[in-house]
Amino acid sequence: MKYQLIISENAHPVPDNSFNFQEYFFNEIQHLEHQGGDTLFTFYWQNINSQTIEARFSVIINNKIAYSPLRATFGGIEFSESLSEISLHQFLEQVVSFLISKNISEIHINSYPEKYLSVQQKYILENCLQKLHFQIKYTEHNYEIDIAEKSFLDTIVSPRAKQLLKKSIRNGLIFNKELNPDFLTIHAFIANSRLRKNRPMTMTLEQLTEHFHKFPDNFQIFSVYDIDVLIAIGVTIKINSDIIYTFYLADHEDYLKISPTISLLSSIYKYAQKESYKILDLGIATDKGILNEGLARFKRSLGGQLSEKKTYFRKI
Repeated sequence: MKYQLIISENAHPVPDNSFNFQEYFFNEIQHLEHQGGDTLFTFYWQNINSQTIEARFSVIINNKIAYSPLRATFGGIEFSESLSEISLHQFLEQVVSFLISKNISEIHINSYPEKYLSVQQKYILENCLQKLHFQIKYTEHNYEIDIAEKSFLDTIVSPRAKQLLKKSIRNGLIFNKELNPDFLTIHAFIANSRLRKNRPMTMTLEQLTEHFHKFPDNFQIFSVYDIDVLIAIGVTIKINSDIIYTFYLADHEDYLKISPTISLLSSIYKYAQKESYKILDLGIATDKGILNEGLARFKRSLGGQLSEKKTYFRKI
């Protein structure tokens, strides 16, 4: 098969051809334009015969370094399951050559969890990046739960976690999808929870509010109340029609004994079932490759399955 490379600079042009691969929210033009930086390049790999787009890869240039992404949970290379290793290599080789011509000094790729790929895609992608002299900067441990017909209680593997969920059900905790969020209260709640766990708050109040208004179909807030006391908050992001990602999870320090996050995730899981998602992405339990064993243990206790999320780099 013959392919051609289409290069878009600052979202011009954007092909209107159909895409033959899983698309991820953080790699959509609307989000890429929101990330800032000097110049946005998006590369498309078009099948000349079918006219479909078989691969897509975006980088944002900032201070002569190409980032995928510049400011998001992940970027990475999206490509069709039917694309051969030879063709993917040709695509990426041409992309790298173009970036070299722009005097780029480094390329950084913070990829999505490998759970998002088939086994064959994972193998092909790693081979291509290795042949093009990319190195692994660090590997994050990501955890996901497959969404099935069974209940969240049945996905939990820890007897203690099962007991806590049953107790929260008996106590009548109230789950809400926040339709008119009080962003000031929600941001402060999340920030306090993260501070208690020595984890930085990655969004300002203004940024959190702006993202919800700009991407209302992707960002959602869920809450758990004990009567009128807010005890847990979850911010989720719709990655695509198959994947929902828990961006922030926060709890009230006075309620840690009943672990309200378990009740929150149970309700998010039910919501995901109703909306026909296939994967509940619980996020990472590492920080630049350094494992938070307590967080990893918690995610495993709920039935989370480990998959690697790699960051690659290449010096030019």
